Amino acid sequence: MWPFIARSLEVATILLIAAIGELLNQRSGVINVGIEGLMLLGAAAGFITASTWGLIPAFIIGMIIGGLFGLIHAILSTSLKVNQVVSGMGIWLFAMGFVTYWADRYSGPLPRGVVSPRIYELSPMFFIALIIVVVIWFVLSKTHLGLKIKSVGENPFAAEVSGVKVIRTRYLCTVIGGMLAGLAGAFLSTTYLGAWSHLPTKGLGWIAFALVMFSLWRPMILLGGALTFGFIWQFAISPETIYAGIPAPLPILRMLPFIATIVVLVIISREKFRKKWALSKPEALGEPYIKE
Repeated sequence: MWPFIARSLEVATILLIAAIGELLNQRSGVINVGIEGLMLLGAAAGFITASTWGLIPAFIIGMIIGGLFGLIHAILSTSLKVNQVVSGMGIWLFAMGFVTYWADRYSGPLPRGVVSPRIYELSPMFFIALIIVVVIWFVLSKTHLGLKIKSVGENPFAAEVSGVKVIRTRYLCTVIGGMLAGLAGAFLSTTYLGAWSHLPTKGLGWIAFALVMFSLWRPMILLGGALTFGFIWQFAISPETIYAGIPAPLPILRMLPFIATIVVLVIISREKFRKKWALSKPEALGEPYIKE
């Protein structure tokens, strides 16, 4: 039973790192639907790096690649005022094509000498992910920087009048969000899978994106959501570790995380729910800032 729990927590780690980066993006008013693409790029860069130089350089390179494409998204959506959804979708489509061309030639497991350390079968990255969530929560809730980030996401015009550098703040959050998505992808390919296969994220980025809305843009609720979806994802992959007699075929079970995501999105999209929790959503989310 513990191996199943450990694997579930590692899936939760992937979701948590990627989603907390997207939450930071959105708190500053920038939406990045290209999170799946950022994870793909980080996964490819991390896997190729790990094959030669080991895990720590792989995580660093994954973060750098994710941060670079986060910067590209910031330039397009913040400076050039490109529609944020279009910019994010462009990054996602580019990542799918480029990674297929670039990384699929490396298909297979990592070299034998590249092994992730374990603490009772659990990667230490899980604890690092918890620290990241606590840090983001603390910054957003308890610091002057967090107040600036939230003000930029709520009303960038008022924030600018108050002396907040809106463009700079959005750049900062978008790049950090990209770095975290890249780190999540590198962890996926090098530690959770330990191998490369075609487009290994399999929709995890989209689930991470949905978790931000599910969490009502609150880091601690996001933590609970990531743990829940980590369990659902791992159960869909290996249900026999819980109960060997489950009658549903494996392809149906593998739809469970996405069915759960759809159900959550339908619930939070209802008018009654939106009226009750409307203040949770950053008011300027997705809106370009055009300085008057």
